[in-house]
Amino acid sequence: MATKATSSSSIKIYYSQNSPYSNPLVYFAKANKIPHELVLVNLYTEEHKSPEYLKINPFGRIPAIVEEDGHSVYESSSILRYLCNTRDVPDHWYPKDPSKRVQVDIFLDWFQPATKIFLAYIYHTLPFTAAKYPSFGDPLVNLENSLKEMEDIFLRDRKFLAGDEISIADIQIMFFFCNLETLGYELDKFSNVKEWKKRVLETDFKENYDKFLENGAKYFENLRRIQESLDAEKKSG
Repeated sequence: MATKATSSSSIKIYYSQNSPYSNPLVYFAKANKIPHELVLVNLYTEEHKSPEYLKINPFGRIPAIVEEDGHSVYESSSILRYLCNTRDVPDHWYPKDPSKRVQVDIFLDWFQPATKIFLAYIYHTLPFTAAKYPSFGDPLVNLENSLKEMEDIFLRDRKFLAGDEISIADIQIMFFFCNLETLGYELDKFSNVKEWKKRVLETDFKENYDKFLENGAKYFENLRRIQESLDAEKKSG
């Protein structure tokens, strides 16, 4: 039987440096001084599909965490909510007031399909990655429809995505905006989203964002080199 986690319990965080789903969790653990050990999962060698990792997360995705007693939690939004429920963290992250908490939950439910749209746009910049992230319709149109939903619904009368204080909703999606920035996408059409991003980056979140931005630039440059190599092979073949 799983034992009750305490604020002093340490967790192992299984993550990837280039994953926009992993990095919110890494930031959250550091920002809230949750004892943790980072365990890098090499996606290139498919460690996430290994029998050992599938025992931790049977979906074979990252991130995941393992408590000291050995039980695991997976799916990024579920992990963040779990940590808010089991650790002593400031209430603004996931408010106890049901009327405030549900606003975070509504956003996180929206987030799951919306980020597939973000990923489709991001990876459709290159032919060989586009095949891995199919898009129904124009990726740019779909992306901007999602940004408009953020603009008109979540940010129509709020400073942050679930209220007037930062919450796990904001940090959960923020690294996807880092990828958009890396690819040169501007938010000029969406003033509320642009101002929201600025407010988030005025917190201590910025250091993690900048680090991810730097890693992302290297990651996408490597993808571009792979595409150039594939194109050269086609021409010579």
